[in-house]
Amino acid sequence: MPQLALDLHDRVATVTITNPPLQTMDPHTLVELSDLLPRLGEPDVRAVVFTGGVDGFFIRHYSVIELDRSAQGQPGASTRRVDIHELFLAIEHLPKPVLAALNGTAMGGGWEFAMATDIRIAKDGPYRFGLPEISVGILPGAGGTQRLTNLVGRHRALEMILRARTVTPREALELGMIEELVPADTAETALARAQSIAAEIAGRSSLAVAHIKRLVRAAADPVSPDLLRLEGRLFAELMQTPEARELLAGVAAAHRSGGGAS
Repeated sequence: MPQLALDLHDRVATVTITNPPLQTMDPHTLVELSDLLPRLGEPDVRAVVFTGGVDGFFIRHYSVIELDRSAQGQPGASTRRVDIHELFLAIEHLPKPVLAALNGTAMGGGWEFAMATDIRIAKDGPYRFGLPEISVGILPGAGGTQRLTNLVGRHRALEMILRARTVTPREALELGMIEELVPADTAETALARAQSIAAEIAGRSSLAVAHIKRLVRAAADPVSPDLLRLEGRLFAELMQTPEARELLAGVAAAHRSGGGAS
């Protein structure tokens, strides 16, 4: 049974992940996601939203059954192997925004998947986010040690991972693990809010969006002179696109007439 369902509406691709009853990620999930990525990269898709198809769970975690098989040296459920690091890097490198609509709990591999997206929107509720792998004697193996450190800082990430500490959506917002929290007392869902933000960005210049994502993803500390030069070159190129010239001319005309539009 397929685990991923794609819906394309107004240039926003919504991908729903469904793997009942536990809503875990397994090798089949990775294969389907790998096969879907080329479609998500096509020009008619301007933004991507991932969400969970089981109430209360985005992706609970990576399948413990599959991890146990691997630890015991047994063959996995899928004969085709997809490298999870390469897959998540491919999501990060898509030249368009990728959002996670966190409709519930995401731990372990599920949270690592969410961290590979660009913007995370969560619904407030009795859900948990984090990397508790050490509680079964392993470590986050799909980029979690690196991406959580980028989000919350080295010492906070170390404390959370070593203690197998998971957090509520509200705590995740305070720590910078998610970008927006949908209040529990509203009818709006995380998916609806994520789709709204995705549609907003989809209405922007796709080339500008791609360049901005590329530059921000590559940003370094301290600031890289090479990246500053690249930023300047891409800025100059965008200034000469028909879309930018038309938009700039319109705003400039409004300012000349005293309208002050921006």
